[in-house]
Formats: sequence, C-alpha cells, structure tokens
Amino acid sequence: GISDIHIRATVTKKGDSLTVDLSDSHAQVIGFVNSSFPNTMSAVHMALAYLIDPRTPKNEGTFRPVTVKAKEGTVVWPYPPAPVTLSTNHCAQEIAEAMIKALAMSCPDRVLAGWSRRFRIAISGTNPRNKRKFIWHLFHARGGGGASSAGDGWETAGEGQAAGGIKFGSVEVAETRFPLFFKRHEFRPDSAGDGRYRGGVGSVLELRMETTELALGNTAGDGVRYPAYGVLGGKDGLPHRYRMISRGKTRVLKTKEVGIPIPPGALFLVESMGGGGYGPPARRSPEARAADRVNGFVSASKTASKRDAKPPHRGRRSRRP
Repeated sequence: GISDIHIRATVTKKGDSLTVDLSDSHAQVIGFVNSSFPNTMSAVHMALAYLIDPRTPKNEGTFRPVTVKAKEGTVVWPYPPAPVTLSTNHCAQEIAEAMIKALAMSCPDRVLAGWSRRFRIAISGTNPRNKRKFIWHLFHARGGGGASSAGDGWETAGEGQAAGGIKFGSVEVAETRFPLFFKRHEFRPDSAGDGRYRGGVGSVLELRMETTELALGNTAGDGVRYPAYGVLGGKDGLPHRYRMISRGKTRVLKTKEVGIPIPPGALFLVESMGGGGYGPPARRSPEARAADRVNGFVSASKTASKRDAKPPHRGRRSRRP
C-alpha cells in the first residue's frame, strides 16, 4: 500500500552550536529508503551548506559545532540489515528539506524552496537491431530547482540532493544505442511554483519503445504524492506524473515498482515536477512574468486565468441568526 514516511527535525541553537534532533522520525521501513546514520549526518551538513555564507569553506571544521541526534530503529538510523540503497537520494533529500524548513524563519534571506525529487525508470529487454540484451536508465526529463532570494529556480536542474550536478546523456546517442525514440523532450509549462521568484520548470518527455519483444521495467524514487514546497509565501510546484500508454490503455506508474511489463511500441509520457516558489507571487515583477511567457515557462492560458481572476471579497460577512 501507499503510506507516508515522516521526517521530523528540531533545530536548537545554543551559543555558537546547533543541535539537530531527528529522533521523532518514522520507524525504519522494509523498503530501500532508510538512511544509515553517516548518510543522515551528510544530509544535515548538506542542508547547512545550502544555508551558510557561500564563501565559507565546506569541511569538517565548518560542521564541528553541529550535533546530530537520532534514534536507532528509525528511518534515519536503521538497525542492520535494513536496505539503504536509495538513501543518498531518499530520504537524504527529505532530511535536508526538514532542516531547511525548520530554519526558514531564522534565515529567510538564505532559505530555498523545494527542489524536484528523483524518479527514475530502468528498462531491460532485447534490442531488435542487434539481438543483444540491454538495460537503460532514464536520466532525462529532469525536474526543476527551488527558488531562493537569489532568484528563480534552475530549469530542469534535477533533484535537490545533487543541486543540478547529475547530467543526462545525449538524446541522439540514446536513440542510437537503444531501441528508443524520443518523440518529445521539452520544458513542462506551468509546472513551477509561483512566487516573487519562480521555481524552475520541469520537463515533458514522450518516449516510444522500438522493441519487438516484451521488455521489463522498474521504478525508484519519489515526488508523485507531494510536490516541491514553496517558502515564505511561494507556491508549490507540480508533482511528477509518469504514465505508460499501450494498446489504448494508460498505466500510471508508481515510484517503487518491479517487473513492469512493457509491450513493444509502448509510449512513456513523463512529466517531471517543478521547483517551489519563493516569496509572495504578488511581488513578482511584470518584467519577469513577461519573460516567463516569452520563454514558454508559463502558458498563455494560465496567464489569462490569473488576469481574469476576481479579487477576494473584502466586505463583512453576514451571520446566520
């Protein structure tokens, strides 16, 4: 079934030291999103690296005043042999986000909105061009980065724990090496969270299988149920939406599936999440909004709906007797 796994962070400052308490986080789970304690510490340090002065070196001495507390048997410090395969993605990103949210009001000029989360598809099958087995991992269709006081989020930057540092390969090379056809690979309009500074937009990918035999897929990641969060009045981005269309039927893909049958000619429609916005949307400049329209980050229909929206009623409400 689908269930929420919570990460709760309490951050306390005393003198020149910080204590980060993650003890109230969810119990460890049977899936591969548990985080070993060293990975949890790294996620905490990563969050602080986002928030401190960028000129400050990021080394062991920098984080020496930080104490991380956690409870054994939880998702942030599981008992062995709990699986932790995806922990550098999830729940590392969620740990960092919990930290950033906890400190948002303490450093509003440094806080950043939520980034996209990872959601990848792995496909295995037989390439009809050379009759050889293949395995291909989806690194395309990246999601958007979160906005901050520095400006808009990066478009299609990818997940937050990598800060845009994961590259995807050439579309043309992928089509040459694998039985794939990239029908469309472009920005996803209206996916970013609105705000004084807009989140980065996600991507749209239409990918057709050129196999002649049944292939298999599996997924790993997050970001379908909850979007990238906005901060300080900024709006959330749109979540991921991954679908597979075959023989007139549509299958919505979950973030953790194994052994998905992929018929020949199946079409994947991948819509990746947009980043969260920073600050009240009313404070976004007309020039920035005009640029959003010109660049295709915001559609004409969304612009029209905002223009035609009626202001909220400010009069007094009558009460029923």
